[in-house]
Amino acid sequence: AAPALGIEAAAPFTGAIALDAPARLLAAQVRDWARVAVVEEERTRRAATARAHALSAPAPAAPRPLRALYVGAPSAVFLELERMFTGHNAAITAAFTSHAGLEHLHDETFDAVILNGAQDKATAVTLCGALRRNASLYHLPTMMITAPGDAATAEAALSRGASSVADAGAPCGPSLGWLFEAIRRERRRYSAEHDARAFRDIMGDARTGLWRREPFEAHLARLASDHHASGRPLSVAVLRVLPAHGARQPGADVWRRGFGEISSLAARLMRDADSGAAFGADIIAVALPASQLKAAKRAAERIAAVAECTAFAAGDNTPGPLVFEQSAAELQPGESGAGLLSRALRAIEVESIPA
Repeated sequence: AAPALGIEAAAPFTGAIALDAPARLLAAQVRDWARVAVVEEERTRRAATARAHALSAPAPAAPRPLRALYVGAPSAVFLELERMFTGHNAAITAAFTSHAGLEHLHDETFDAVILNGAQDKATAVTLCGALRRNASLYHLPTMMITAPGDAATAEAALSRGASSVADAGAPCGPSLGWLFEAIRRERRRYSAEHDARAFRDIMGDARTGLWRREPFEAHLARLASDHHASGRPLSVAVLRVLPAHGARQPGADVWRRGFGEISSLAARLMRDADSGAAFGADIIAVALPASQLKAAKRAAERIAAVAECTAFAAGDNTPGPLVFEQSAAELQPGESGAGLLSRALRAIEVESIPA
């Protein structure tokens, strides 16, 4: 049976996955639930770290009404969807062209988008793929409506990240149930990420989005202990920011401002479950829960690649290039959080010593 409609999950279950779904969709559902679990566990850890530092828990995210966006030509299916959404205290907005749909998605917040691919399948499939190329819409639950028996469009939609597919010639209730399941899952993730950011802010530097060093080190110790207990991998990435070889050394004030900008950029490039802190005037450390060494290396490379393209104002207000030394380490059996961090820092220190 398909999951129930509405915002509330069917007790006592946390959520559902479709064991009989196509392999691509089943893998996406498992991956998305794993992502929710990681950030919810991190929220719990951050709450414990905040309590240990005598800090009050921040306010939870304010509840918001459920809203969906229908994009495509008018059809009888829209009337059925409108009736079902209204029956569950939800609203559905119609945009009859892809251009109007994108404007709505840019200006407003929706829990899901429903694409009518029964009349114009090429446009609907293209828009479905476009959502996956937008960082803020990548995980937006999406349902594709296809013409009766159009298996090719259904497969194309699933390959582009659709959460469910509804055949216009059949009742859409079961497909809508899986869309609501995706909505509930994403709402859980949003709530956990909101709380994780709020805990980060009360233990961190609001200007940069990084943690203060003392809470970060205490939290890393908690991360290491929890990951030893769960058997999940934990990794740390470290970056040292340096003026490029041959570039003029900027003054202290200019460097401080520039390093603050790089720190803010690094914080924005991390996952909400990740935590980072500045060490001194030139080093940023990032802890990545439930992540292997290769993930930490990718995170360091991503931050460095973006930051190296960022203009850095030198003393004479001319841009000065930057380089980033990078290292990464994965938690080893019996290792403490402090030991993991020291190993990652030591790799940079050793590599920095000239031959």
